[in-house]
Amino acid sequence: MPPALVPLALVAIGVPAALRALIGRPRSLRAAWILAISAAVVAQAAGEIFGVRVGVLGDAQLLLGAVGAALASGAVAVAEGRDTR
Repeated sequence: MPPALVPLALVAIGVPAALRALIGRPRSLRAAWILAISAAVVAQAAGEIFGVRVGVLGDAQLLLGAVGAALASGAVAVAEGRDTR
C-alpha cells in the first residue's frame, strides 16, 4: 500500500468503529468497514480527478475520505435501524 493511502485506510477503519462506540451502531462492523473503505477510496479518487486540495496529506484526500466514510457508516447504521429483528 502506498504510504499516502495509510492515513486514508486508518480513517476508513476508525470512523465506523467510532460510530459504533458512540451510538452502538453499526452492529455489522464488517459491512460498515467495507462500505467506508469503498466510500473513502471513491472520495479520494474524486478528489484527485477534480483537483480538490482541501485536507491533503500526500496524495490522500483525508477530508473527503473522512466524509465518505462517515456517510457510509451512517448509511449502515440507518439500514440497521430499519431492521425489525
